[in-house]
Order: sequence, then C-alpha cells, then structure tokens
Amino acid sequence: MKKIISVISAAVMTLSLTAPKTLAAESWREAFVTRLMKVMSTDPSYTDVVLTDIDRNGIPEAFVIKNSADGGISAGFTMVGNSIQSINVPSDIIGTCLEDITVYDKEGRYIFVGREIPRYSAVINFYKLELDGADLKATKINKSDVSPYPTIPYADMFGNNFMTSGYPNRAKIEEFVNSYEKVNNLTASKSTAKLLVDGKEVEVAGYTVNNSNYYKIRDIAMFVRTTPARFNVEWDESLSAISILTGVKYVVVGGELDDDNSSGLNVEENSAPIYVDGDETQVTAYNINGSTYFKIRDLADLVGFSVDWDGDAQAIILRTE
Repeated sequence: MKKIISVISAAVMTLSLTAPKTLAAESWREAFVTRLMKVMSTDPSYTDVVLTDIDRNGIPEAFVIKNSADGGISAGFTMVGNSIQSINVPSDIIGTCLEDITVYDKEGRYIFVGREIPRYSAVINFYKLELDGADLKATKINKSDVSPYPTIPYADMFGNNFMTSGYPNRAKIEEFVNSYEKVNNLTASKSTAKLLVDGKEVEVAGYTVNNSNYYKIRDIAMFVRTTPARFNVEWDESLSAISILTGVKYVVVGGELDDDNSSGLNVEENSAPIYVDGDETQVTAYNINGSTYFKIRDLADLVGFSVDWDGDAQAIILRTE
C-alpha cells in the first residue's frame, strides 16, 4: 500500500448545536460510485483509481488514471456540499505520481509529494501536490527540498480491479469506495491563543486542530450580540440545517461560554447544511464532541466582522466595526 495522508486542515470556529446526521458525512460514497462508473465507461483504458485527501477536509479526492508508465489522469473529482465537483488535473504528470505519495510534516504544515518514474527514463521526478479550489497543482521539486522533514504515516486507497468483460463492475467499485476510511483520525487540543473582541480580551475555551484555532459560534455570537456584527444562530428543523441570521440579536439558550472538560475528543466532519439569511452556503465545518466548528474567517465574511492574527501576542483580533 502506498503512502499518502488524510488529515483535516483549516482554521475554524465552533457551533454549539446538536444536529442529527443527515447525508453529509457518507453521501459522497454513492456519488463517487456513480461518477466512477461514468468515467470508466467513457474510456475503459483508464482502469486505476486513487482516493486521497490532499485538501484534508475529510472527503477524499478521486483520480482515475491509466495503468502504464506514461499514462495520464483521465479525471479528478470530489464532493462539495451535496454535489460532485470536477478537479482540473495537470497534463505534465503521469498518473502513477498520485499512487506513490509521501507526506512530510514541516512544522505542522503537511506537504504532499508525489513520485514518478517516466518510461524510458531512470530519473525519478518529485512533485509537490496541492489542491487549489478546483485545480490540482503539481510543482516539480528536488527531493532535498523536503528530505529534512519527518514523514507521517498515511494509507491511501488504490485499486485497479474494477472491470468485467471490458465494462466497470459496479459491485467492485462500491466495495472499493465503501472500504475507504480516514486512517489518520482528527485530533484536537485546548487552544492557548488569546481572543480579543474590539480590543478587549475575552475568556473563551477553544481548540487547536492542526495548528489552527477553533471557537464555538454561540460563544462568538454572545460576544458580538450588542455590536453591529450581531447575529443569531439556531437549528432549522424544516431544513435539518444550521441557520445563521445576520443583524439579529443573539438569543441566549444557555451553555454559552461553557468549557468542555471531556477527557476525550471526538472530531469529525460536520454533516448539516448551513444557511445564512436563508441562502445555503458552502462552508467547511467540523464537529468536536457534538459541537460544530466553523472557520472564523468564513464566519467573519458571512456576518460582517473582521479577523486578524497578532503573532507576537499569539492573539486573534476580532473587530466588529
């Protein structure tokens, strides 16, 4: 089994709502099976599939490649919200580059490096792989650029036995996709960063996940409830979704600013849709011990406050005006 990594990144904030799990966390599997059937039916010479999680958001990216030393990448895709999103793949790397990935840890930042050996060449090429929106970027590097950094374990999903009589076998593809598991589970630790709201330091419990700080959205709503950036947050039963209403004073429900003293942490991808002023928005979010976490900069854009980072003071600066 080749090495790759599946660790979640992002600096996000938390939402203290308990939402029933709908289709989010697992909905990508059925959609992936359908898309793989379509891609492999279109060109049966592309028979290999790699599932990885380069953007570390908990949902893998899928790449269909040709099983040869100079075979390219037929297609790439992932799932955003409840829809499949195509990934633009580079033409200057061969597909096996995605089968042989090593992940390096550079001071908490993960670097995905693919390795390829082109046909008719003894030269091994190394590429830094990054997912930038809908684009997979491959930047050629020297092995010495990353060799000083430690590697982290990761088991990818790679398979190539999906064809029966020249046609993709749905049962085999389903078995492959359903066997995907996040090998490297998400972890969180208590955040040591300060949080300042309009120049005043506030007492709030947060978490650090992969060197990023997370806070409960209800806690932030409490801090800004009398400011121009006020907003309310609630659970919408009719939509089975988290609903954020801007310009509305937050309704206190109890439990705000409570510290989670649980000895263990359960971190997983948020499964509930998110609506802002009635419009569904695509925001990556995660749950820690039953509370949903949002990226603070995403929330700032949505409700109308600004966020800065003071590295010297190790403080998050939140301004509502």
